[in-house]
Amino acid sequence: MGLKKVFAIALVVAFPTVANAVTLVTTSDPGYYNDSIGTVLNLTNGGEAGPFPVTNDSTLSFPTAPDLSAASTALGNWLTEPGNLNANWSFETSIPNNWTPGNEVAIIYQFDTLSATNVVASFGVDNGIFVWLDGAYLFGARSGGGAFPGEYSLNLGDLAAGTHYLQILLEDHGGSNGYAVNITADTFVPAPPVPEPGMLALFGLGLAGIGVARRRRAA
Repeated sequence: MGLKKVFAIALVVAFPTVANAVTLVTTSDPGYYNDSIGTVLNLTNGGEAGPFPVTNDSTLSFPTAPDLSAASTALGNWLTEPGNLNANWSFETSIPNNWTPGNEVAIIYQFDTLSATNVVASFGVDNGIFVWLDGAYLFGARSGGGAFPGEYSLNLGDLAAGTHYLQILLEDHGGSNGYAVNITADTFVPAPPVPEPGMLALFGLGLAGIGVARRRRAA
């Protein structure tokens, strides 16, 4: 085994890594906002039993994406080209937490994974929420009551490094509304070293070996 390889192994063992939690997205982060949908989706996709009722407070989940064609003019290509939005979208430094009661609104958060893993997304809403990631439908649900963090949670696993788009459609059929979103992940950083005597010896051997090799090259 070469001296450099010994030294590299000593570093890996002596300086292990640990996972630290990082936040990728929170409710009030900057993002793109669209409040031009209004009530055009009301009673589509199944009427009062569907995802866009007028008064129904039943708790339901929606495993398949709703048909948003009635709102296509308002939404544009938000799922397929989130980097090329129409004029109904505005960039907000802080996304509004409330919107016109009885209406639907759409939100896009752009974020980077920061080389993080074990991504977990948590949501709360009053009344309904439908979520896509990079245009792929994740889930939809609605229920009565207020919005509270952790009402719905998804483990997204590991995401590829780079830019991602979280696309959210919020539904309301009551007199008040609100939502919460929080996406966290693990990022791995070197842990404070706590080397054992054997590791110190191996670490020293690596340093000494590199020193000998340098002296030989100098000679």
